[in-house]
Amino acid sequence: LDKGTSGLMLAARTAHAQHLLQRLLHGSEFIREYLAVVEGAPPEPAGTIRTQLRENRIHKVYSVRSGGKTAVTHYQVERLGADYALLAVAIDTGRKNQIRVHFSELGCPVAGDKVYGAATDPLGRLCLHAHELSFAHPVTGAELLLRSETPRGFSRLVR
Repeated sequence: LDKGTSGLMLAARTAHAQHLLQRLLHGSEFIREYLAVVEGAPPEPAGTIRTQLRENRIHKVYSVRSGGKTAVTHYQVERLGADYALLAVAIDTGRKNQIRVHFSELGCPVAGDKVYGAATDPLGRLCLHAHELSFAHPVTGAELLLRSETPRGFSRLVR
């Protein structure tokens, strides 16, 4: 998770389990969903953002036309408030700062994200939350769905 992001994190208890989970992470069977509160709102109520990302010498990530790593972010506006929108966000790739870069470049940065252009910090933290993980258990094959509740402050911002 990016520094400042709340929510779910998955940890392996053994080296073997870690290896199996890392293989899952790089496949399409591992579904990661986030909640984000952004300043303003995206231009469309739902969409997919597909860019190539690169990191510069000072570790800031940005989109490039070529020569970067592909990053794909899907979003759906869940609620609109006067100043903010609550988005459900799913990522196909897990690039560093991917969600933050994509929404900043759309003109609606994640609230509290000074690095990527947010003008406000309504909760005193980055308004990005790892909400849901879904994957097949690497040993048993059973489908697992892990959820973390929406932070209380998120709902307050989009009434």
